[in-house]
Amino acid sequence: MQICTKNEQINANLMGVARVVPHQVGLIKLSKTQLKVLQSIMPGEKVTAEQIAERCELSNSWASTLLKTVWERGYLVRERLINCNGSIAFTYIYAP
Repeated sequence: MQICTKNEQINANLMGVARVVPHQVGLIKLSKTQLKVLQSIMPGEKVTAEQIAERCELSNSWASTLLKTVWERGYLVRERLINCNGSIAFTYIYAP
């Protein structure tokens, strides 16, 4: 999936869909910070919230929230891990 940059022209098909269902656009459109997070991940790379927090100079909890939102919008694949102490952690993979 290609991500539009600031001055790049938006695909005509995408514009058509946005006109038909404008209330759904927010579900796929990324904020500047979400886009920064996504662009910090190499295609096929598996990352954690801690890694993204360090790369993007964010708190761990904010990085986790951003990754979850980007995942919910379909840009990332999420894997659930259970640590040896029983806590749940997630890793995210960018699969364009």
